[in-house]
Amino acid sequence: MSTDSKSEVASLWTFAPYVAPMLAYLLLTQLEAYIPEGRQTTWYPVAYALKAVLTAIIMVVFGRSAWADLRKTPAVGGWLLAIVLGVVVTAAWVGLDGRYPPLPFLGGGAREGFDPNVLSPGAYWGFVSVRLIGLVVLVPIFEELFWRSFLMRVVIDPDDFRRVPIGRVTPLAAAITSVAFMMVHPEWLPALLTGLAWAGLLHLTRSVSACVVSHAVANLVLGIYVLSTGEYHFW
Repeated sequence: MSTDSKSEVASLWTFAPYVAPMLAYLLLTQLEAYIPEGRQTTWYPVAYALKAVLTAIIMVVFGRSAWADLRKTPAVGGWLLAIVLGVVVTAAWVGLDGRYPPLPFLGGGAREGFDPNVLSPGAYWGFVSVRLIGLVVLVPIFEELFWRSFLMRVVIDPDDFRRVPIGRVTPLAAAITSVAFMMVHPEWLPALLTGLAWAGLLHLTRSVSACVVSHAVANLVLGIYVLSTGEYHFW
């Protein structure tokens, strides 16, 4: 194997801890769209549970080395800011719903929701439990490692993102990562604002863990809101 080939393999392995869980989750989410019409009630809960389990396995097998990026924690004020910002993010997500024009190439501004009330009581609580674990535990970890630790630093130093200290943010990196974050969410405006908010949180705290906590709080509050109101299109 040539030196260049070895270098490319090494680069791919360096990217894998950040990219593999994110890519797996996105691809498995896309596959959910192929569940036959009329069989959502039977197959969607199973599909989501499999997605959560497979993503968790990939996080452990491929992504464990990226967890070191979470070691730096903020001061008490940083934790409080992360929690408050998580609640604000959810308020913006809900408050802006229906108040901005959809972008067709991002799914038209809405996602198809699944109402778990069609399930039996046992299946309902099983699905809701797995859904909340996915929202509050899995997604915040692998997404923040991808967006705020990996991609943020790749934009700053494309040759070797590892040379960039964790927590460093530049205006260009904040803008690019926020737009990219927007592109994978049909709710484009709140997603863009959320990306910018968490880039700002990263800049202030220099901690990816703070972003994970803020993301987890936002998803938890949103999950509680969805279950309380029946607005299942938010998840």
